[in-house]
Amino acid sequence: MDWCKKESSNYIFHYQKGSLAEKHIDKIIELQEICNKFISNSLKVKMKEKIKYYLCSTPEEVGEVYGDNEPCNGFNDGLDKIYAVYNKEVKCVGFHEDAHIISYNTISRPKQAFLREGLAMFYDKVWWGIPNYAWAKYFLSNGIYLHIKELLVNDNFYKHNDVITYPVAGAFVEYLILSFGIESFKTFYSSVGEDFDSAFKTVFDYSIKHIEDKFIRYIDAIGIDEAIYDLIKVKLREKHFSYE
Repeated sequence: MDWCKKESSNYIFHYQKGSLAEKHIDKIIELQEICNKFISNSLKVKMKEKIKYYLCSTPEEVGEVYGDNEPCNGFNDGLDKIYAVYNKEVKCVGFHEDAHIISYNTISRPKQAFLREGLAMFYDKVWWGIPNYAWAKYFLSNGIYLHIKELLVNDNFYKHNDVITYPVAGAFVEYLILSFGIESFKTFYSSVGEDFDSAFKTVFDYSIKHIEDKFIRYIDAIGIDEAIYDLIKVKLREKHFSYE
């Protein structure tokens, strides 16, 4: 497959001639450079190499380009490449995959998907345009919240619907960063191994249960307009999500 290429300060973008990505490439570059700068500045890190973006027209093309032939809207290879759909309906660009690549290259890649996706969702801030904390409060209010201890097991994290797991992970990581500071979080992110509980207690001086209890009280204390809950219900219906 022949690619057009365009470089910027922190990226090398690949896209097909005549594609929507080609038409919007300058806007895409501007967006990703903003995301990169914000992530890098807030984490106080800097990648040595440029991130390589492959902008595809369909999920099937993403699978073909990566080589596993699994359709996907967007993902990263864990090293320095991001594969993303960019068309009229789906524009899989922004903070998420960049947060993965930048953190993996400059801090660590923890085993727990909950932590990895939580940090990426911390930078996304929203799921379907609705703040992570609003989702977390909705889940708590409707008895479908999943506890952190369960989600730390990767099989459980992937077993449950990402409508729940991703926003909850993002809201919890945000709580950790705001409560303990970015440096403490980075220390934890880079030191956590199989024994999550021990690393958590060492860095934050409290058990995961103690901090989750405080997190839940914090989420409960946030005032959310009923219109946001109504929007959440609309989104869930549109996606045919049911928890009955």
